[in-house]
Amino acid sequence: MKDKHLYAVILAGGAGTRFWPVSRKKNPKQFLEVMGGRTLLDLTLLRLKPLIASDHVFIVTNVRYEQATKRLLKKFKVPHKNILLEPQGKNTAPAVCWAASRIHTIDPQAVIAVLPSDHLILNAAAFIRALKKAAGMARKGFLVTFGIAPTRPETGYGYLKTATRRQIVFVDKFTEKPTLAKAKNFVMNKNYYWNSGMFVWKTSVILKAFKKYLPKVYSVLGNDPAYSQLLKRWQQLPGISVDYGILEKADGVVAVVAKDLGWSDVGSWESLMETMRKDRQGNVFFGDVINIGSQRTLVYAKDRPIATIGLDHCVIVDTPDALLVCRSDQSQKVKDVVEVLKNKRDHLL
Repeated sequence: MKDKHLYAVILAGGAGTRFWPVSRKKNPKQFLEVMGGRTLLDLTLLRLKPLIASDHVFIVTNVRYEQATKRLLKKFKVPHKNILLEPQGKNTAPAVCWAASRIHTIDPQAVIAVLPSDHLILNAAAFIRALKKAAGMARKGFLVTFGIAPTRPETGYGYLKTATRRQIVFVDKFTEKPTLAKAKNFVMNKNYYWNSGMFVWKTSVILKAFKKYLPKVYSVLGNDPAYSQLLKRWQQLPGISVDYGILEKADGVVAVVAKDLGWSDVGSWESLMETMRKDRQGNVFFGDVINIGSQRTLVYAKDRPIATIGLDHCVIVDTPDALLVCRSDQSQKVKDVVEVLKNKRDHLL
């Protein structure tokens, strides 16, 4: 049954640079087909169908992705008026404030689930159960985040330090992208969870928090401005995440521990590999791959066959104009390659 006061805000404006060379400026990872010919944004929308009506789904994306977003949303019957086009990426806080103010104008009792468009969740039923629980917590006035039990000492994720009080899991501290030594300690400590970047809250509660903690953002976006007025003032907005700008300062931040989601932010080739079905040697192959004795290796073959011999813990990603070869546990450093390309070979981005 659909929840008449529950809405989704899907953040779909990112470039996904850590998924290079497949993800590019013109075709970021939310539009990439990764499972059964479906894009990550497709899969995000499909997960929501049992609980959220299509006209309760809002998409915040960059103006450059307007046509791609409209084409994709057509089959899901999401109204075009629910697409909010950012003139320039300003991180997540402005996007969330704008969407919250728009939805609050429509429904002052609204609860919104803020969701990335480019995450992979293999267990949709578990996600719906967690979302229902989070919506219930949000209706009590909490700011809710989804905590994911860590499976490895990941240095590319943020972490939540939690404490359970009165059977509620409170978030006491946010830690962004720790060192490897700290990440190993976090994995051993059962009070730490990955910060999934998925949030649920009442529009009234989050807008009040914006007014208190990010007044510059609220002054521009907090009352659902006309688009012409928004364009004039967009440059004044700070580029800041909702985590850093609000959640790290606010009281009443709690976590719903989302178990068995099969979750990955697909933020690196290694994280994608972890969630995909593997062969007996632990390999994941896309395309025409000839393998002799390689193990724990991911190969993405775009337009030609790739042969691997005796590799271990490697990533090979082949596209028409760029080839990536790296150790799988170093795949987070793709972002460093992208930084080099910005200065020397921007046409490859």
